[in-house]
Amino acid sequence: MLMKAARIYGKKDIRLEDIPIADPKENQVQIKVKYCGICGSDLHAYLEAWGLPTEPHPLTERTLPIVLGHEFSGEVVKVGSGVTTLKKGDAVAVEPLIACGKCDNCRRGDYNFCNRVFAPDGAGNFLGFSDDGGFAQYANVKEIFAHKMPAGMSYELGALAEPTAVVFEAIKRSGLREGQNVAVLGAGPIGLLTALLSKIAGADNVYIIDVSKSRLDKARELGIKKTLNPLKVDVVEEVRKNCPNGVDVTFEAAGVQATFDSGLKLTRRNGTFQIVALFGRPVTIDLTNDLIMNGIRIVTTLAYNNSFTSVLGMLKNHQELFEKIITKKISLDNVVQAGIKTLAVDKEQVKILVSPEM
Repeated sequence: MLMKAARIYGKKDIRLEDIPIADPKENQVQIKVKYCGICGSDLHAYLEAWGLPTEPHPLTERTLPIVLGHEFSGEVVKVGSGVTTLKKGDAVAVEPLIACGKCDNCRRGDYNFCNRVFAPDGAGNFLGFSDDGGFAQYANVKEIFAHKMPAGMSYELGALAEPTAVVFEAIKRSGLREGQNVAVLGAGPIGLLTALLSKIAGADNVYIIDVSKSRLDKARELGIKKTLNPLKVDVVEEVRKNCPNGVDVTFEAAGVQATFDSGLKLTRRNGTFQIVALFGRPVTIDLTNDLIMNGIRIVTTLAYNNSFTSVLGMLKNHQELFEKIITKKISLDNVVQAGIKTLAVDKEQVKILVSPEM
């Protein structure tokens, strides 16, 4: 049997093809993909060939072409002979990490830092980068990474579990506590989710900062009232009107030098500067005066671990709110033109979902 899939061959080269449907391995389930979100990293993969395996990956042994897409949900249609926790018909959200399960970090539970997935060519440790992902009619996923969704949850929300888990992990690592003040730099999908989860976690003042009016409008639609445009106001001055010492936690979700510099100025002495975004270029910092003399802790994060159960519960309890993150749904046939290319230029889009069933 054949299935339709969007495979990436390299820079600006995605092809919609009919490819064989492989049977799931002993420890895998096969899911019929319902929705797969387009992520900023998919955009970088298309525009720059970022994160793609140009030589056999150390764990999957895969190289290009690869089925793109890592934010997906679907229905279990087949189970491997060793699968015991899932059955045909189950609705699942996919945790798309690639990990060996045997190295020191994996055994510690830090499988997002698996010691065996480091690839010399920089290939990512995700389905959709170093093994086939969710821009296809079917996908095979390890049982341990296919999480059963709560009853009544839509597949659309299931596809939001992955980016929400990225943010959930960042909030965990930041140590954010109820009643603290927060600033979020960048109001793209990750920034909006960061502000939203900060509010759910009990933060008091939550500021979100961006130069895009449409993205700040979306933030207000999500209930984030303290929106600031640095082209119109001095954001540090505005934040310090309510938080004279600065915020307790700043989340950097833009990934450029200008927002990095602003974030340091927004963070109170002995506060936390949590990096969520990936940076395309190196940043410069005055380590002594900006960090050491102010006691600011810079914390980084990569993906997530042991978070999907909590994230799915959060999505279930705030369904109407999270549904506002989804701004467009398209067919698999239109993944490049109406999806990836649109996301690159249309700032009104937050999360575009691709459905192989449309």
